[in-house]
Amino acid sequence: MNMLRLAIVDDEAPARASLRAALAGIPLELEVVGEAENVAAAVELLDRERPDAVLLDIWLGDGTGFDVLDQLKDRGQRVIFITAFDHYAVEAFKRGAAHYLLKPVVRADLQQALERITTTEDRSMEQVQSLRLALTDRLTLPTAEGFHILSPAEIVRCESDGNYTRFHLANGDKVLASRTLKEFEAALEPHGFLRVHLSHLVNMAQVRMYLHRDGGTLVLTNGQEVPVSHRRRQDVMEALGRKNAKG
Repeated sequence: MNMLRLAIVDDEAPARASLRAALAGIPLELEVVGEAENVAAAVELLDRERPDAVLLDIWLGDGTGFDVLDQLKDRGQRVIFITAFDHYAVEAFKRGAAHYLLKPVVRADLQQALERITTTEDRSMEQVQSLRLALTDRLTLPTAEGFHILSPAEIVRCESDGNYTRFHLANGDKVLASRTLKEFEAALEPHGFLRVHLSHLVNMAQVRMYLHRDGGTLVLTNGQEVPVSHRRRQDVMEALGRKNAKG
């Protein structure tokens, strides 16, 4: 195999360092030609260096990895998406991704992905859906300490804390993730979560009671109470109606 020239694009320095460490242990001829932490820097790097492949995070703070692809002059790079969110898999492969890995990245999986990009491999939507099903019960939360890997069913609710999100778990634990609530909303909606307020995302399976007081309040199975905003009230009532119909 010829020398494979790679670029790393991720908005978190520890994640970029982790990828470099993983690459160093892979028995392939590799060269990292540069790193970038946002969309603008990524586009400049990739257009300048024209690497063979890019390890591309999806959420970049000022945009997404899809924005990077849209702005590239040269579309010849093979893309390996590396992200904490499983629900982008279908879109990634629609965009021609060579592979899709969830954080924290396993070195063997990364090696296999790099080996695959040396060949052209068409992926049918059936293959993509199979991958999505394999990933669907796992959510990876980037935190200051590293990564927490959870099943959505373990989560009672999520609360916005500036540019962070605080996860309240069924066992009473709390996890502060270094991503905004909006980013997690898209990942958790398919699992029965609903944005009931600007600051609150709730697992509707964990709702025990709806109270009319204070404009609308949800009482959860752990005893916590969450306000419902006026504009979200109808969505909440419909979701509760569907829940009761199933129950």
